[in-house]
Amino acid sequence: MDYRVILSRPALRDLGDIARYIAHDSPTAAERVGMELVRLAESLSALPRRGGHLRARPSVRRLVSEPYLVTYRIDETQRIVYVLRFWHAKRDPHSWLPD
Repeated sequence: MDYRVILSRPALRDLGDIARYIAHDSPTAAERVGMELVRLAESLSALPRRGGHLRARPSVRRLVSEPYLVTYRIDETQRIVYVLRFWHAKRDPHSWLPD
């Protein structure tokens, strides 16, 4: 049975920020990148444990789609994957890491 994937408000805000930033140069690329990130997040429904753990927060996992990171937590009892953030790898991770 697959897990349900839920995008947090910060993750949705991140997607919008990423798309707006890319759209300054190419609206088509902005849409493509946004859709790729959403597809990557949704793919966690089938294989949620495939991402590695963050060293600073062992309860948080991450997938990489260069140059972006998708961070998430798994609730095993409810079979839910909570996508926490979509983050550009060059940004400071200490500014958003969850507790």
